Amino acid sequence: MSNKSENLFSKSALADTLHLTRARKCATINALWPHLNLVEQDYIEDDYAALFEFFGRTLQGLHPHSSKFAIQEWSGLFDISASLSANRSVAREALIGDVKKRYLNTEDAAIARSIELVVRLWLGLNICSKGLSVGPANPRESRIDWEDGQSFNALVATQFPQGPSKGTATNVQFDDSFTAVNLKSICRLHLRWTDNLTDHLKLEGPRGQRSLSIYQHKICLVNHWKATETALIPTDILDETIRTLDLLFPFGDPKTNAFLEEEDIQFWSISRGLSETSRATKLDEFRYWRSRLAQLSNLFHGPPETVMQTLLDTRNITQFATLWVAIFGVFFLTIIFGVLSTVYSVKQYRVAMKSYELALAQACQQASKPLQGFCD
Repeated sequence: MSNKSENLFSKSALADTLHLTRARKCATINALWPHLNLVEQDYIEDDYAALFEFFGRTLQGLHPHSSKFAIQEWSGLFDISASLSANRSVAREALIGDVKKRYLNTEDAAIARSIELVVRLWLGLNICSKGLSVGPANPRESRIDWEDGQSFNALVATQFPQGPSKGTATNVQFDDSFTAVNLKSICRLHLRWTDNLTDHLKLEGPRGQRSLSIYQHKICLVNHWKATETALIPTDILDETIRTLDLLFPFGDPKTNAFLEEEDIQFWSISRGLSETSRATKLDEFRYWRSRLAQLSNLFHGPPETVMQTLLDTRNITQFATLWVAIFGVFFLTIIFGVLSTVYSVKQYRVAMKSYELALAQACQQASKPLQGFCD
């Protein structure tokens, strides 16, 4: 049983998608990634929970604009994904023409809009071309414009420019402390989960208020990577992206495990099997994500940006201990001197009062006439 004939857009698309039966979810995965040949017994609900939530949330948000799309059922989404795979190297107009063979009485704009929707859901690329985009938009998400005459392959190439070849990078190395959890706690970064692959590792915000975007659908990356030669996103880009997740969320790290459980994110259970590689140790191992990783490394190993970060920075234990010893030393000295000052002030007041009383008594004895108001 499949969900091919069911409506894509509805007011309850999110709930409908999340409540699809195990068999229907498995059928959806196989329709999008036929090379997996996933059987129901091997389907792991937790691995795909965030992805199906993303599908449902996006489709529900587009419900008021459903008439502006060529596809109205899941089967149409699957058909476009197949057409995109077969026509990745042709110009955008040619791809629209190929899809239009199944939608003869549909406007090109509706077809183009449907193609872009499939790319957003299936490939994690937030393509929202000018003049076509409808529905709610997250202002924090980068938007990609698919230009006329541009093939999908060319579009992907512009979004993931290659850095220098291996061997030309600086001697930046990653130790076990370089994790997302430590970036969050030491550098005071806010970690933001994103559905847009091009925003992965994007650092934003002023000093002390920075946020780091992390692509959350590792299962999507792994499924595309397993397609090898038929993957629409080059496998070296997919491989690097997966390795950045393995770098920032290392398997077996207790703090990382606690954080992922708190965020309800599944990374560790998603594996590439026998092709699993060891955790990266050098910046030189990356090309597509090199500049963003270098920025994170500089931030992590650089001086603290705020007073709070300075106080909580445990990277250099000696400096950390010296700082807090100095703070507590000044604090206790301030208290001690404050107490001593209070004690001596009280004593000084008492001495002054005694001196006053003595002087008054002497004045009253010497005066021929008692001083009215003082010697009464």
